[in-house]
Amino acid sequence: METPLVSETPADHSKSTQISLAILATVIVVGAIFAFNAADAPHWFSLFKWIHVSFVVFWVGGGLMLTVLGLMAERSSDPNEIVTLAKWAGFAGERLFAPAGLVVLSMGIAMLIHGGDPIVHWGKFWVIAGLVGYASTFITGIAFLGPQAKKIHSLSESRGTTAPETVAAIKTILLIARFDIAVLLLVVADMVTKPFS
Repeated sequence: METPLVSETPADHSKSTQISLAILATVIVVGAIFAFNAADAPHWFSLFKWIHVSFVVFWVGGGLMLTVLGLMAERSSDPNEIVTLAKWAGFAGERLFAPAGLVVLSMGIAMLIHGGDPIVHWGKFWVIAGLVGYASTFITGIAFLGPQAKKIHSLSESRGTTAPETVAAIKTILLIARFDIAVLLLVVADMVTKPFS
């Protein structure tokens, strides 16, 4: 027997928001303390690196999760699952991942400008490869994945979730998203291993 859902009041939402903001503030304060007490690099470099890596985790982890959910939804017998996922992916791509990508880029540039690590400078292969990978995935998200997710949502409403046009658009976005997350994972491998340094 199913238990009925308890409706939440605005006060419940407000309290949840306050708790979430307190957790975020704690993470920011403790992270800054760690960065300014780093043993292996100048303080500002450590702060930029922490922000850079945190946003990479959010961006790449979120994209990987959406890819896995897309594969699961693709195998589902309910076509509405993939349409719902496409809607959320469009939102995440435009409102969360694009800004996160800009933070990643700006913190990476800040690390290059402020130095702190002798192998971090503009002419290194791994820096150039990372920038090229970033540019390709950022452009793919803005120019293709976001608009395609909106197209899928529109097609599902106007023609239906099982219409050939909708199914074709879904298959296309899932394929491109797999390549996009592969590029992001290769950029992570490039940043971690710093090949040809």
